[in-house]
Amino acid sequence: MKARKKLVSMLLAGSMMLFTACCCAESAHQIEKQTTPIYYTDMEPENKGEVDLFFVDGVKDVPYITVETAKNILVNNVRKLEAPNYDLTVKKEGEKITLSRETYYPVTFDCKEDTITFWDYDAFMTSNPNATLMDLVAVSGFNDKGEAELFQRTDTSFQLYGNAITFRPGDYGIDMFYQDEEYYLPLQLFSDIILSQNGMNTLYNGENVFLLLGGNLKPFEELYYNNLLPSSRSEALANFNYNELCFALDSLYGLKEQHNIKNFDTMFQQAGLKYQLLSADPQEAGQALWDLTFMYLDDLHSSFANRSYRMKENPTRRYGPSCRQSIADMQRYADARAIRYPNGTPGYEEIGNTAYITFDQFVIEGVDYYEEKAEEHLSDTMGLMIYSLGQIKRPNSPIKNVVLDLSNNGGGTAPSAAYTISMFLGEGSISIANPLTGAMVCQNFKADLNMDRLFDERDNLLGYNLFCLTSPNSFSCGNLVPSALKNSHRVTILGQTSGGGACVVQNMTTADGCVFNISGPYRLAYTKNGSFYDIDQGVTPDFVLPTPDQFYDRKQLTKYINKLLWK
Repeated sequence: MKARKKLVSMLLAGSMMLFTACCCAESAHQIEKQTTPIYYTDMEPENKGEVDLFFVDGVKDVPYITVETAKNILVNNVRKLEAPNYDLTVKKEGEKITLSRETYYPVTFDCKEDTITFWDYDAFMTSNPNATLMDLVAVSGFNDKGEAELFQRTDTSFQLYGNAITFRPGDYGIDMFYQDEEYYLPLQLFSDIILSQNGMNTLYNGENVFLLLGGNLKPFEELYYNNLLPSSRSEALANFNYNELCFALDSLYGLKEQHNIKNFDTMFQQAGLKYQLLSADPQEAGQALWDLTFMYLDDLHSSFANRSYRMKENPTRRYGPSCRQSIADMQRYADARAIRYPNGTPGYEEIGNTAYITFDQFVIEGVDYYEEKAEEHLSDTMGLMIYSLGQIKRPNSPIKNVVLDLSNNGGGTAPSAAYTISMFLGEGSISIANPLTGAMVCQNFKADLNMDRLFDERDNLLGYNLFCLTSPNSFSCGNLVPSALKNSHRVTILGQTSGGGACVVQNMTTADGCVFNISGPYRLAYTKNGSFYDIDQGVTPDFVLPTPDQFYDRKQLTKYINKLLWK
């Protein structure tokens, strides 16, 4: 009863704060400027700078930045991420400020209405103007000399642009404002809505700002956790953190419909998490975020990654049924494989007339295979594919059947998944839909695997009997590839239904300093009869293997495959 009364009191206080903010909207804010160190992507001296933060009306732990500062952070860092022509121009009109890409796609911050409007959210975020919307292959197909390399996008690709979208942070009590000819927005709001879509996030620990790349806190850990601030959260920070979390998840979580989530504030109340998320105790709030991702969302892409600098220890590990089942499945299949392969599974192996290609993660190491030998980089997915193709197609090769073993593959990078699809099918295809905007892309491509800078039948395996081995551990890109292979009607799926995982992982942070991941708004799909179907349910095998041992007893599995091919 006491906890319930305390929650009601906190909610009333939060409501009073919002009411007061609305009533005082026309009066001037008290603004305190603080120049703070900022670290971009790592701790190297050349990546250290300074940023002007602003603290409003005496609230010392919710930093604001100007829209001009946001623009500079975005431009300088996206340019470093292999988009040298990325640029933004500024147009000011009263309490509105518009940033427009070099491709003319704009975003408008309306400080009077507390709204952020994108003409096309996906097009604004695309770093390469020559790429498709929501581009997952993420390469141009040409090197700096204009020579063809790795991928060729085919002219059968198509895209449907999404609708204009207006985010309304003001509806969540999140204030943007215009004062003295400057436009201010919370640093966390900028991180969630714009930076996160470019693979970046910010963290503030009271002394420094950190710009994470791909959600990676590791380069900053020592400095990030080295502070003398009180561990408790102020009421203002707790309320802002909760409101911003609700706003970010309502806007960006890609599986709201599947989870029957109307909005996250309601979901938090229904799950009994709201009181903990509003707590002054950062340990309690961090535990609630862990429970949200691993227990309630339980989608295997959503996860708690790093504790806040205010937390004394990591949260207690608790998991929902899908996570627990996944952990058990991974152990069962790993144990079965270790019995057959105690010294590790080779990336490429031949058993009689059958080649087995095995790897547990889609990886890109950035190797130039036009200059370096693939056999020296078999831990890289592209290197393994290039090497395997050469072995399978060597003169006098005995190989008739090829098995892609993804039974313990938990996902990884989309370009290496696309490369694998193309090796098996010649012309590969990846479809993506964004339910937030309505945009859809069908991205078709070919890959160069014999390094002759041509894209022809010598780069694929279509002349062979093709199989893919899947289990419940085949997740994310380990699920995407079997989906593409099965829907080609050229590859036979063996094993168990794959683990699903339709959404691209979205790295996120919170205003009080936690790092976490969610299933983002980009949803992987396959296209049939012109319709997009997401792949979250997994891929059903054509032929079931009942036990894990049957996956790795390759002598028997080779005999079984050859029996399937009777004529």
